[in-house]
Amino acid sequence: MFKKWIEDIRVKTKDMDRAQKTEYIMAYYWYHILIAFVLLVIAGVVIYHIVWGSREKLFSLAIVNQQIDYERDEKLSVQFAESIGVNSKEVFTDSDYLLSYGDVELDGVKESSFEKFFLGWQAGVLDAVIMPESFFKYCIEKDGEFTGIEELCQDMGLESKEDAIYKYNGQSIGIYVEKTGIAGNFIFESTDPVILVFLKNSKHLKQCREFAGFVLQG
Repeated sequence: MFKKWIEDIRVKTKDMDRAQKTEYIMAYYWYHILIAFVLLVIAGVVIYHIVWGSREKLFSLAIVNQQIDYERDEKLSVQFAESIGVNSKEVFTDSDYLLSYGDVELDGVKESSFEKFFLGWQAGVLDAVIMPESFFKYCIEKDGEFTGIEELCQDMGLESKEDAIYKYNGQSIGIYVEKTGIAGNFIFESTDPVILVFLKNSKHLKQCREFAGFVLQG
């Protein structure tokens, strides 16, 4: 297509000087130039998403029922990424999870967020979640599975962090966020502690272990 346009222009402007050629092209071929530009932009966008946009995240953290704060989310992603020496674009933190469940009813809840969370979990898109204890118990009732902290954090000296470890049915299953280096980013209620847990079907156990170390040592 482009070859045909170029040949047509060459034939029709062969006896014109440079200024006349420019004027002629802008008068009669501006829409061809516009179409070509749009096609190039589309091609560039497609190539970008194929090469870069579809890269799998190394670590994905969901934050449930805290203030939706994208600046905080980005800050956490950057800080963790820097601590393990990876590009911050490979770490994703998302607090757009306001959920109602059981006896907990929140204002401004989107049903799509509930589906987004559980579908993401099922698909293995999520690695870790910061959530209220009540939501953790709700997930347990729905057969949600989590990786134990002792299993995840072997040889990390958890004995000295005993007060930060959340236990459920005698198993060390989470970390009290209030006892970590990232506590200043969150709001806490004494009646419903906020905990960090790691999902059993995560594909990134190395990064989960690194994130546990990051928050405990922060």
